[in-house]
Amino acid sequence: MRSLGSLQAWSELEAILGVTASVKSAKEDSYRELWLSGVAQQNDLGLMAVQGGLLADRLAWVFVAGYQAALRRTFPDQAYSGWAAFAVSEDRRGDPPLPGVDYQRLENGFAISGHKTWVAAVNSVEHLIIKAGAGERALYFNLPRSTQGLEFSSRPASFLGEMSQGSAHLSEVNLGIDAAIDARAVAQFGQREALYIYLAFLAYAGRIWLRDGAQDDCLILIQRLDQALAESHLPLAEVKALDIAVQSILSTIAPKAGAANERWAKDQRLISMYSPGIQQR
Repeated sequence: MRSLGSLQAWSELEAILGVTASVKSAKEDSYRELWLSGVAQQNDLGLMAVQGGLLADRLAWVFVAGYQAALRRTFPDQAYSGWAAFAVSEDRRGDPPLPGVDYQRLENGFAISGHKTWVAAVNSVEHLIIKAGAGERALYFNLPRSTQGLEFSSRPASFLGEMSQGSAHLSEVNLGIDAAIDARAVAQFGQREALYIYLAFLAYAGRIWLRDGAQDDCLILIQRLDQALAESHLPLAEVKALDIAVQSILSTIAPKAGAANERWAKDQRLISMYSPGIQQR
């Protein structure tokens, strides 16, 4: 398959990825099935984000498309049978407070218990990647959904509300001595997550809301983003310039997108919320 960098026009992008239609559904299952059949086997993570974005008809699926690519970039040695979630958030301020996830070392492995309070696509994920413990003793684990002692709960959400969201609850999850996974790239997850989501967003915006020359300009931004992500260390000046260009496209499509989707007013924060952090680096 040709690389993103070799493409000369938007029409070539859709042609090499074989995309003929967007999902046109507010149901997570519909997008998931389309993603599994058309995107899951993609080894090039830039193409994975772009292809997932081309299939999306709303920002909830744009998030999923970029998020899945970012997870695979951060934990490249893991095998994935479907969607995964990287659960980090913990909230101990409740009444009663929920303990965060921690582990105990056993003679033959680990016992892990606690709560993660935000899991993306909680009804659909097949893998949960967790951080257990804090500071220098923190370890990371990849838990299949069927792991004994792992349970999920869901709750309504207003932001990206078509995507299921909820919590993970671990009670004496027992894992082997070699279960901890390589987490050397975790420190870069936040930055890369934003850029993979930008890739998916540009694909979505170009396919649904832009036409002709504007699509070709969008392809150039996709190629530049893909090149930035290929670097071992993100080129800060280029990332800042790309962020400004992405925010400009967000503003350009907002009137039409807002008229077509009542969730747009809240969900467009998916794209705008990363910009302050990028520009302040």
